[in-house]
Amino acid sequence: MILWNLIHGCHRKSEGCRYCYIFTRDEQNGIDTNIIRKTASWNLPMKKDRQGVWKIPEGSVVMTCFSSDFFLEEMDAWRDEAWNMMRLRKDLGFYMVTKRPERIVNCLPDYWNELKDRVIICCTMENQRRVDERLPLFQDLPLTHKEIIVEPMLEQIDFHGNLDGIEKVTVGGESGINARPCRYEWILDVRRQCAEAGIHFHFMQTGARFIKDGRTFHLNHHLQIQQARKARIDF
Repeated sequence: MILWNLIHGCHRKSEGCRYCYIFTRDEQNGIDTNIIRKTASWNLPMKKDRQGVWKIPEGSVVMTCFSSDFFLEEMDAWRDEAWNMMRLRKDLGFYMVTKRPERIVNCLPDYWNELKDRVIICCTMENQRRVDERLPLFQDLPLTHKEIIVEPMLEQIDFHGNLDGIEKVTVGGESGINARPCRYEWILDVRRQCAEAGIHFHFMQTGARFIKDGRTFHLNHHLQIQQARKARIDF
């Protein structure tokens, strides 16, 4: 997995942000997460090594802006440059996650048709309120590849039988010492909805407080991912 964290910093947007690991880590290091700034990796897609070989190899899918949100207001001044780097690297795909679907349509470049088949945009919807708010907005966007991530999953959610245009749903519980509980039956219910819609489903992690068959399990981050894989419920 290749990460391109071109900017750092964010603002809490909704309920899932309460215990965001970026804010927690920054606080431990005396960093104000609300200050948005470019990083040393800003132009990573355009960098080459001493032999003139791309540092991001041809054919890679690049996980983009995972320590921020590509559609933040502060990114408006820099986004055109970022889109242009993606445009120039025609040999790469880009994957990004956002909590701001309402901003996307006005942030797409004029040459979006050149990019749309290589960019996967995933919208976070952590509870029913955010599903009802964000899903209609997200479905209306002119995106070729749309995914949903329900993480941290804070309650059982219902997509109301409408996952039109969505390619995949990923679910996962919350990590960290303050993690809110995630129930296995919530995970299975999203899986059922994906199966009925005929789209991909991925169980990413259990979360630190995972409830299954009436028992609460307290798991470190490694075990959260491991136990999700052991469930073997992806499709």
